Amino acid sequence: MNESRQRDAGMPSETQIGLADDDIRAAMAEIPGYLDISMGDFRELYQHAFRHALERLSECATAGQMMLPATWTVRPDMLLEEVVQGMATRALKGLPVVDEARRVVGVLTETDLLRHFGVITFTQFLDRYLKDPDTLGHTLHETTVAAIMTAPAITVEADARFGRIVERFHLRAANRLPVVDGNGVLMGVLSRKDFIHAFHLEGLL
Repeated sequence: MNESRQRDAGMPSETQIGLADDDIRAAMAEIPGYLDISMGDFRELYQHAFRHALERLSECATAGQMMLPATWTVRPDMLLEEVVQGMATRALKGLPVVDEARRVVGVLTETDLLRHFGVITFTQFLDRYLKDPDTLGHTLHETTVAAIMTAPAITVEADARFGRIVERFHLRAANRLPVVDGNGVLMGVLSRKDFIHAFHLEGLL
C-alpha cells in the first residue's frame, strides 16, 4: 500500500507517526537479551512491518460484516415522550432516526436529550425534573425527535473497511455508527466497542 492510498483510507503513515532514533533505542532497550541488529536494520524492518500491518487491516472485515441489527429506530415526527420510554425499556443510549424509506436522517442520543433540557448529567436532569416536573412533562409531550436530533448523521457504508471506519468514528467522536447501503438506507449499527474488539485495539482507539 503506497502512501497516497494510506491517506485515502484515513490511515497514518510511518512518516506521520514520526518514528525517531530515540524511539528505536527505547524500544530496543525494552527487549531483554542481546539484539544483533543495527539502527538502520531496525528502521527498515519496522517500515516493512508497518506496511504489512496496514495492508492486513485494510483487507479485514467490512462494517456490514461487523454490524448488529438496529434493535429499534424512530421517525423524525415522533414525540419525545414515546421515544424516551422506548429507549429506557430497551436500555438504548442512542439510535438512528429514519424516514419512511428507512434512510438515515439523523441520530438521537442521551446527550441530545440532556442538551435539550439544558443539563450535562442525568443527575442534573433529575434535580430539574423534581423542581419542575410539569414543565418537563409538557416538553416531552410537545417536542418531536426532529427538533433535537443530531443531523446530518455520521454514517458508514456497509462495504467500508478499517481506515474508512476509523475516519467516520473520529468525525464526531461517535460511539456507534448507522451502517447504510449506497442509497443511505439503514442496514444495521456498528458500535465503537465491537469495532475495537474485532481488531483487538483496546487502549488504542
